[in-house]
Amino acid sequence: MMEGTETVAGRLWRDRVQLREQERNEAQARLRIAEEKVAILMAENDRLAAENARLRALLNPDSEGAQAEAETHLQMKALKDALLPLLSGQSATLN
Repeated sequence: MMEGTETVAGRLWRDRVQLREQERNEAQARLRIAEEKVAILMAENDRLAAENARLRALLNPDSEGAQAEAETHLQMKALKDALLPLLSGQSATLN
């Protein structure tokens, strides 16, 4: 009888470990999705900030420096948008 009890206890333990691993994997998948959403929202926020800067520069045509700054900001944003998917792909492979 002792042998049967140990077998049942062993199976219960393995089932519990398997359940915890599954929960961990699901939590990691949710985390990756959340990180991707944050990256998308940050890129959108940067795009909107650049658009605001561009529109403000258009409202003040006297300041050429502001216009040049807005153009530089747009170029930096385009570069960042091109690099973000590459970086998020790297972070996914690191997890």
